[in-house]
Amino acid sequence: MNVLIVDDDPDVQQFLNSSMKALGCEEAELAASGEDALGKAVVQTFDLITLDVKMPGVSGLDIISVVRGLMPWAVIAIVSGYLEDVTDQAKEHADLVLAKPVHLEKIQALVELTRELIDKREAIRKLSDPSQED
Repeated sequence: MNVLIVDDDPDVQQFLNSSMKALGCEEAELAASGEDALGKAVVQTFDLITLDVKMPGVSGLDIISVVRGLMPWAVIAIVSGYLEDVTDQAKEHADLVLAKPVHLEKIQALVELTRELIDKREAIRKLSDPSQED
């Protein structure tokens, strides 16, 4: 599973990355700004993106819009310490909104559900593969 963690707080990045690694994910790509996140999103695909919306520069909503265009299948989780700043539009386009501090149980559920989605997509792709027919 390819993961992108977008947060300008290195402690949050480290916590999310180490938590996901403990759950069996590979090393995540880290982005400390919206600009950095967009740069990574145009050259690599991600299955799961955690995103702080209150960062300097490019807004979280702009990042979500671009990512949805590039990777409509990606699971996008807004992770914010300022839930009042998460706009209705951002909530509409994200799959999940989590309040900081994020609890490990929520991360575990997010990772497990994202894995299930990946597995289901693969199963659907196999249905259309003629070599997989009986």
